[in-house]
Amino acid sequence: MLDYQTYDLSTVFLLLVLVVAALIDLRRNRIPNWLTFSTFGIGLSLQLIFLGSDGLINGLSGAGVGLALLLPFFLMGGMGAGDVKLMAAVGCFIGMTPVLLATAFSLLLAGGYALLLIGVKGQLSAFMQRYMVSVQTRTWILPETNSIARRRFPFALAIAGGTVIALGWYSKLDFYHLTSELSYQWQLLGVGQ
Repeated sequence: MLDYQTYDLSTVFLLLVLVVAALIDLRRNRIPNWLTFSTFGIGLSLQLIFLGSDGLINGLSGAGVGLALLLPFFLMGGMGAGDVKLMAAVGCFIGMTPVLLATAFSLLLAGGYALLLIGVKGQLSAFMQRYMVSVQTRTWILPETNSIARRRFPFALAIAGGTVIALGWYSKLDFYHLTSELSYQWQLLGVGQ
């Protein structure tokens, strides 16, 4: 019975971590190492305990993909190291293919928010011109110091949103086993009859 609930409980734990990471990132513009490293360790431990060596390989491959997908953005200065480590930790829990989708949705959410913010601040034209020149000259041009594009974005919020969408895509948010067990326990206690 615990084997079936493990997926639900690990998903609940991951969602709680994502909420904590988003709140800390919103407040401090960084994600602390204690959160990312402990989440990474717990994710790998759960994979190993409940799924054995296959789970460990799944967790490590998911972490590797999460890391590899966001590392270029960090190297270009587009995001912080905590964001990259958080996505790697998410990959430990959800595996290689779901972390691909979670990363894609996270980037789409962040990009959509950034474009909305740039448009609201009336800087869309300057933003587009800068990127057109960057493409034509094949050199990265930093935004001006007063540009909204220089503002730090709490990417943990996008990671949380992208991960939730990916988990929903893979039907991991229905918590079937956990709700079934809770319903059964409530029936035994006579609650709701």
